[in-house]
Amino acid sequence: MIATLFVLTACGGGGGGSTTPTTPAPTNPTTPPPAPTVNISGPGNVAEKTPVTLTGSSSFTGNVTYTWTQTGGTPVQPVANGNTITFTSPGVFGINVSDYMEFTLVATKDGVSTDPIWFTLYVESQNTFEDNAEYFTTAGFSAKESYLQIAEVVRQAVNRIAQPDTAARAVCYNGGEETTTHTDTDDNGMISATDNIRITFNDCSSPILDTYAFGYLDVTVTEASLANKTLNALISLDNFSVSDEFDRDTIISSQGELELQLSETDTTRNYAISNSQPVVFSVLNIPFISIDSSSFSKTQNLNLAKYTLELNAQITEFLSQSTFNVTTNTPLSGFLGEFPNQGELSIGQPGGESFRVQPNNIIDSDMLKLIVNGQTYRTRWSEYVEGTLFGFDNANQYTNEYRIDNFVNFGQLTSFLQFSNIEAPVLKLLMSRPIDRVDISSLTFRLDGFPYTTVPTEVTTDGALLTVTPLVPLKAGMTYSIYGIDVFSEFGQAAYMSFLDITTSDAVIPNITATSRAYRQDDYPTLDASASELNAGSNLTILWTEVSNVGVVFADASAAITAISLPNNVNDSVTADIKIRLTVSNESGRTAQEDITLSHQPSPASYISLVSAEGDYIGQGALWFLNQPIAFSSESTNQTPSELVLNYNGGSSSWWMNIQSADGSPLAIGEYSAQRWPFQGPGFAGFDFSGDGRGCNELTADFEIIELAYASNGDLAQLSVDFTQYCEYAGAPPLRGQVRFNSSMRINP
Repeated sequence: MIATLFVLTACGGGGGGSTTPTTPAPTNPTTPPPAPTVNISGPGNVAEKTPVTLTGSSSFTGNVTYTWTQTGGTPVQPVANGNTITFTSPGVFGINVSDYMEFTLVATKDGVSTDPIWFTLYVESQNTFEDNAEYFTTAGFSAKESYLQIAEVVRQAVNRIAQPDTAARAVCYNGGEETTTHTDTDDNGMISATDNIRITFNDCSSPILDTYAFGYLDVTVTEASLANKTLNALISLDNFSVSDEFDRDTIISSQGELELQLSETDTTRNYAISNSQPVVFSVLNIPFISIDSSSFSKTQNLNLAKYTLELNAQITEFLSQSTFNVTTNTPLSGFLGEFPNQGELSIGQPGGESFRVQPNNIIDSDMLKLIVNGQTYRTRWSEYVEGTLFGFDNANQYTNEYRIDNFVNFGQLTSFLQFSNIEAPVLKLLMSRPIDRVDISSLTFRLDGFPYTTVPTEVTTDGALLTVTPLVPLKAGMTYSIYGIDVFSEFGQAAYMSFLDITTSDAVIPNITATSRAYRQDDYPTLDASASELNAGSNLTILWTEVSNVGVVFADASAAITAISLPNNVNDSVTADIKIRLTVSNESGRTAQEDITLSHQPSPASYISLVSAEGDYIGQGALWFLNQPIAFSSESTNQTPSELVLNYNGGSSSWWMNIQSADGSPLAIGEYSAQRWPFQGPGFAGFDFSGDGRGCNELTADFEIIELAYASNGDLAQLSVDFTQYCEYAGAPPLRGQVRFNSSMRINP
């Protein structure tokens, strides 16, 4: 049909003339010029920290501008020169790993720019010093932690020596043995300069070292200052070794010498360890690391509950033949028992590569940061340290993450340097944060045994320190119980100390006896401390002081036996109780105190004074002074002169004394030997002093009647008796007493 139509049209249809149209010649379209292009040439792989050149080229000719942009990888500072850039490839942290860098390039001419082109460059690790940052960090921290553990072993050994009642041999956790021996070079009985201490480990699993120890540490004391509370010493490691924590058969031996300084104040405890000559550690006698030189210090601030660490060292690692320095830029610090949250160390080769070590503040505080080539890598503290560095007194304990609201009780402070410890105040508690307030409404502090004496106390705080100070001296070598202390932090968290037991030292034990514990004008007792005991040391020092303020004068305040007087006592003007304190101490500063109270007695005087030795059932090892005249009564009369009975009923305390002559004859002034009344045998007087429901089944006694008089009506008028009673068996702990009833005689001989 199309063909037919084409024919008909061509023939003009139904005839007649026509003009044939002219078909124009076809034309070709214009071809656009090609787009400009750009290209980058350069290496696809390079080693870290090597020079790199990237070259650009484009289809432009003439004056072309090249614009380079780094779009990926570790930033560098390239130097552009026309169509090229040069730079040094960055370091790559790690071994057998690679990083990448990405660049784009745009070429421009006469306002026309190419599309950008991308170029990726791979940077490969070359096992450099920085790649081993974790290993070198471990070496630095582990060495210093080992130093600190050794220092703590020495400190505790010194404290054992300072306490003669402490065994020199100790059983280790695994059943091994640790033995401390002291060579007292000057025979002064205490630790002093030039003394030698040897700490021997016999296959000992040491909780301080946290590993198995063998051989011995030799310690030479260079200074032991009681006044400065300082101990300096040299520690030889030549005969000391430990086993690998996870492989008992791998023995790590040591060689070299450490210099140790320990010191303290009331609120700080300080360790300083250094070595100026190499200390070398070996495995199977093959050295693997040398601490060429170092200085390390740890300060524990007790009222802040914080520690500060400074580490500086030059270390040689033999496997990699690397020598590097550890330098403290800012001391590491944190709260005791927690990972540090401030500070910075640098670890690097002299004139070579280096990296930095920083703790995290709160987020990820259980991790440290390794800052290598400007990049930060986080890893856990537990991979590097055991925790001794951060513990209180370097106890190897679980270390907590840092939180501002951590509030726990570390417990009672023990002596840091035993030889420089003074016994008061008797109780200090250390919290993990400063204390905001203390509730002592239920605080009880009392002797753990009869007569369960409650001790008046004063409670003070100083930051994280809580001190409970007894207001009267505690008995030496006795146990006291303290309970009921609520302590609160600034955030309101409570730490409740429900129960604590403390035992006072028995290094020195004061003992006061007196001609009496009563006085009146120009009638004063003589005080005697000669029975005080010295259980540690060789020199007992005596000091008498007055606690009250009435003007007591001692004939000799440093003598074991001294007379006293009251020059200001005129016309019997002084009638108050007089409190006198005996302080006994040894040359190591171990101190204990005991008070005696002297009571004014009018004339005539009525009182019972008892001194009960420890173990005496009647007096319960206590001092008694009973002086209420109205509490005395007696049924004795001159109608039965062979018997005397005296009662004392003071309301809260009741006592009675019974005396009978041996043969029924009248009792008179004189000395007597007695057995228990009324069951005394032939030839013995009868005697019994009992009280507060306590009596003896059997007893022996010696007593002296010093004063005896009857009134005109026959009633007992005056009686003075001194006695010593032994309850239950001969040689039992004695009860010594003075009984005065309406006595007009002189109180003190």
